[in-house]
Amino acid sequence: MLIQRHQFTRLLGRLAVVALVSASSVGQAAAKPFVHAIPSDIASLDPADIRGQQDQEIGVNVYERLVQLKFVEQKDGTLKAEPVEVVPQLAESWKVEGPVITFKLRPGVKFYPTGNLMTSEDVRYSFERLTKITGNGKNQAGIAGLFKAEQVEAVDPMTVKITFTDGAGVPTAIPVALTSMKFQQFAIIDSVEVKKRATPEDPWANQWLTKNLATTGPYYIASRTLGQQLELKAVPNHWSGKQPAFEEVILRITGNADLVSLIKGGVVDYAAEGLTGRQYDALAASGFPVLHGETPSILRVSMAMDKEPFTDARVRQAMLYALPTDRILKTALAGRGKRQICLYNPEDPTCANAYDKYKLDLAKAKALLQEAGKPAFSFDFWYSTALPYNSDIAIIIADSLKSIGVTANLKPTPALQLLDAVRARINGVDQNMSGMYLNEAVIWLNDPSTLTNSTVATKAALSGVGNWARYSDPEVDELHFKYRNSSDVEARTAAYKKIQAKVAETAATINPVIMLGRTIVVNPRITNVTFSQDPYARYAYMKLK
Repeated sequence: MLIQRHQFTRLLGRLAVVALVSASSVGQAAAKPFVHAIPSDIASLDPADIRGQQDQEIGVNVYERLVQLKFVEQKDGTLKAEPVEVVPQLAESWKVEGPVITFKLRPGVKFYPTGNLMTSEDVRYSFERLTKITGNGKNQAGIAGLFKAEQVEAVDPMTVKITFTDGAGVPTAIPVALTSMKFQQFAIIDSVEVKKRATPEDPWANQWLTKNLATTGPYYIASRTLGQQLELKAVPNHWSGKQPAFEEVILRITGNADLVSLIKGGVVDYAAEGLTGRQYDALAASGFPVLHGETPSILRVSMAMDKEPFTDARVRQAMLYALPTDRILKTALAGRGKRQICLYNPEDPTCANAYDKYKLDLAKAKALLQEAGKPAFSFDFWYSTALPYNSDIAIIIADSLKSIGVTANLKPTPALQLLDAVRARINGVDQNMSGMYLNEAVIWLNDPSTLTNSTVATKAALSGVGNWARYSDPEVDELHFKYRNSSDVEARTAAYKKIQAKVAETAATINPVIMLGRTIVVNPRITNVTFSQDPYARYAYMKLK
């Protein structure tokens, strides 16, 4: 087609206007807050007292640690974390000498907004809190071989020496000591600021840190509306010399909102929870990147073995034989994920795949119930409403159980309310919760020690912080505490394989069902989405294409 000179001039003018509009749009996009949809509010900001997934999600963005994950960019633009390797963060270097690791701290790092300089005392105090406050942090510290404050020495203002031990206090070269330091619980806090908030009733300022930050960055909480959203802003003049692409991040609590419409409308830029498999498929068909990584997010069921009807192991085994994992994968998860047959992470070298025997077998399930003298009964089935696929999964399981004469009374519960009930049962405060509990658990290490210590070992000061089922076996405890930090690889592997066999046979606690991984839908303009063992969004890494 021929274009006359005057037509060509007008066309150039129109193109110039389009270019200006496009450039303006790019500028606005860069200034627009990054909006992350989360299913429920956070429960605690205290690294020593992490209580749920949303706490962990925000923890990786507002706190920093001595070391951090090493990410490698993939062909699709995503960043994948190395499973074990770490790189410097607040420590600029370290030296490993058997059970002792000496860290040299990065000079000139300031806490925000106090402006206090980070020193070895901040590290020492942060880790002392881990050993004093009962909870997730104390459990994770024990996995790394850190049990007492005396193990951490502030050698000089910029040097920290940590002597790792086994449970009996013997200095031991713990295999996961260094790699554990990259996780949220080992965040370094502003000791000067936190000590001001301590009281005789709360000597470690746990209550203050539950709702406030004492951190080095890269983001801080600018505002918060309970039950609605948190607004993060980039720390100005961060010590790293780098400012993130997104100066402002909104964590929007979407609840029962139409998340698909919010994503399609550009209101939400990132979502990894709150969508069913069918909704992910619909968004992918509309041109939105739906990314999946096999991070160790595992769907599990536990049964209250101390209360009827689950006091009999045969009844609990029958429940596992009646779980329709293929239907769950196909219907609720749109094929994203796979059946999980190991108690631990699939890549864990100690895996014995002890749950492979629990393939769907309704005839066997019925026979076990008859043998136990409980051919028909009902029970309460608990799960969080924060994740819509939980409801789909619970309904599918309940439907399968009907065919063996069992009625599941569905108990969909708001996430924070459910968390309170779970903790109350674990800690012996309230015994009303019973039946079966469906939850998604993430174990960050390809090692058996964390899960065993938190949910398999008997509830005690140093173990059992997640033992909802009330599982207790003296032989399992003995094997775990003897070999958890052992350097005898052959004997340690044999011990944990025996533990897996015993736990699978009792079918009570933290039974694996589906390896969910992590599925993310993201605005097409955004790249450098991260996948890691602790499968959480890291806003400082993300960029505009």
